[in-house]
Amino acid sequence: MTAVRNWLGEDWEAWCMLLVRRRYGAEQVQVVPAKHKGDLGIEAFTYDGCAFQCYAAQEPIPVSERYEKQRDKLTRDLAKLENKQAEFLKLLGTVRIKRYLLMVPFFDSHELVQHASTKSDEYRKKNLGTLDSDFQVVVVDEAAYADEAEALRLRPEILVDVPDHTRADIQTWKQANELAVETADRKLRPLIATDPQRLSVLESLITQYIKGENALGSLRQKYPDNWELTRRYRSHKESLLVLQYPTGSLNITSLAQIAKEIDDELKAAVPAADSILRTTLAWASIADWIMRCPLDFS
Repeated sequence: MTAVRNWLGEDWEAWCMLLVRRRYGAEQVQVVPAKHKGDLGIEAFTYDGCAFQCYAAQEPIPVSERYEKQRDKLTRDLAKLENKQAEFLKLLGTVRIKRYLLMVPFFDSHELVQHASTKSDEYRKKNLGTLDSDFQVVVVDEAAYADEAEALRLRPEILVDVPDHTRADIQTWKQANELAVETADRKLRPLIATDPQRLSVLESLITQYIKGENALGSLRQKYPDNWELTRRYRSHKESLLVLQYPTGSLNITSLAQIAKEIDDELKAAVPAADSILRTTLAWASIADWIMRCPLDFS
């Protein structure tokens, strides 16, 4: 049996609106809020004549019950096209509805399609001023918007916040990790001779390391799949460091180049990661490799 997600009604509606905007373009979609003076039976419409109603039955339920709930929802909301015709005329302006789409997560009864066809013919014969002469009711599920859904799921978003840290946090970490700090300082010394500048760079690297590690912890807890993609990338990158950046081939300006390279590669390896998270993880990786020795300058 096919597993069906049990959507909450408002979550399904929000997801549908994202799919519709992605398909038709945000400037072509007018959302119709229902909080003030009731529901008109559509969630949105496009200026080329598509109207959308979203419905998610509470799952899991038998095929027959799912069909009946979807059928009855369609019947009730279509009736509003006639019962509230005056309000629709004001709402739509010059737009005439050509396609009325019932958007459901899943449907598995041909009788629902038959019902939609019957209602299409019924409402065409009513000659309503809001409907096009080619009016048709269409039942669509999430699979009909598979490309849009995939693009939305892969779009960069804020998976986790990258927290800031106080100087006290940095000092506490340095005191608890003296050997790592000494290793990093020793490596940076031939590149940055003056103490103030070197210590400033070292503290910035440690800050990025702490922020990156905390972000990774949150990522592992909230989005384990994306955390695993990140972990695999970093492990692969570390295994190539000695080949890509041989000892003696790097200088301080190389760090920014490496960070940019990691950022670009993370974008491909973890498409859902936003730019702030990628940048933080890039510098956190560099700091980690400097403190643990895989990356050396001398």
